[in-house]
Amino acid sequence: MIEVDFVKKNTVRVLLGLGTVIVAVGGYLLWPEKKIPVPENAIVLDKSKIENSEFYLSEDNLEEDMINVVEPYLNELRTTGYFKGYDGEEIYYEQYLSGEDKGHVVVVHGFTDATNKFGEVMYYFLKSGYSVSALEHRGHGHSYRAVENMGGGSIESFDEYKDDMKIFLNDIVKPTLQPGEKLFAYAHSMGGGITALLVEEDNTLFDAVVLTAPMMEIEFGGVPNNVATLVANGAFLLGREDEYTAGTSDYVESYDFANSSYTSEARYDYVSHLAASDEMYRMSGGNYKWLSAAVEAAKAIRENAEKYTTDTLLFQAKLDTTVGPNGQNEFATKASNVQLIVVEDAKHSILFADNSTFIPYMNTILEFYKEHLT
Repeated sequence: MIEVDFVKKNTVRVLLGLGTVIVAVGGYLLWPEKKIPVPENAIVLDKSKIENSEFYLSEDNLEEDMINVVEPYLNELRTTGYFKGYDGEEIYYEQYLSGEDKGHVVVVHGFTDATNKFGEVMYYFLKSGYSVSALEHRGHGHSYRAVENMGGGSIESFDEYKDDMKIFLNDIVKPTLQPGEKLFAYAHSMGGGITALLVEEDNTLFDAVVLTAPMMEIEFGGVPNNVATLVANGAFLLGREDEYTAGTSDYVESYDFANSSYTSEARYDYVSHLAASDEMYRMSGGNYKWLSAAVEAAKAIRENAEKYTTDTLLFQAKLDTTVGPNGQNEFATKASNVQLIVVEDAKHSILFADNSTFIPYMNTILEFYKEHLT
C-alpha cells in the first residue's frame, strides 16, 4: 500500500511538472516577446574611468583584504537592530554613520542577497565620506521569514517589501540625517525594483538614485518575461505555488563560478564563503508565489514609469540572464531624468564584476553622487 501511494504521488508530481512545461512552451510559441530598443540617450559605460584605481581592492588578494581590512573597518562602525515591519514582524537592519554628514546612501539588496554581500561596496561609500544604511528584506538574512525553510523565499506582493522600506526610511534612516544632508539610494536587482516602485509613489524620497541591473522584467532561467508570467500562472492553476520555482532548490554548497552572475572569480570566492559559514545567508531561491509577485511588480513598474522623475543612473548588464533588458528600456524611455548606462561585458551582478569593469562602474556612481551634494 505504501509503495502504491508513493507511485501515485510521484506520478502526480510528474504530471504537474509536465503541465508546467507545456504551459511554458505554449506561451513561448504563441506569445512572442516584444523587443523594446535601448533609449536613444543611453550610453555605454566608459571603461577609461580608472582614476583612483589604488582606492579599490586588488583582485589578487581580495578575500584576504576583505577579511583583514574591510570587515574590521565595517565592524567598528556598524550598529544593528530590528524594526517592526508593516505587519509587526521583525526586520533586521545595519547602519554605518561616517560622521561627515556628507550624504547618506541607502543600500537595497536583491533577491537571495543580504547586507553581508554588499560589504565591499559599503566600504567604498564610507571611505568616500557617506553614511550607509541597509535593511535585510523579509525572507532574507536575519529578518522575518514566512516559510521555515532557510533556503526558500515567499511573498504575497511586493507591497510587503515596499511598505517595510517606507518604515525603514522614516523611522531609522531619516532621523540620522543632519540638516541639508542628501539621501541617496543604491539598489540592486530586486532592490532596484522595490526602489522604483517607491519612487514612482514619492519622488521626494531620494536626492539621487542608482539602479544596478534593476528587476523590471523577469528572465526565468534565461527565458523571456512572457514565459515567466505563464509559468507563474500555470503553477497556481496546478496548485504548486508554494513549491520552488524550476531550477532552484535548497541551498547546496558548491562551486560554479562559470555559471554564476559574477565576472570576478575573486569576488565570487569571497561571497560563496559567506553563505557557507552562516546558515542565515543561505537563501537560494523562491517559490512560484514569489515569482508571481515579482512578475506583477515588474509590470507595475513599467506601467507607472511616467511618474518617475528622480535623477537616476540605471546600469544595464549586457550579459544579464536574470532580469531582461526590455523592462529597463521601457522604464528608462518613459521615466524622466533617468540615464541608462549599458555595461557591455557584465553579467547580472555588476557589483561583482572584475576590476576592469567594477572600477569604472564605481567611479561613475561616486561622481554621480558628488554632483548631487550641492
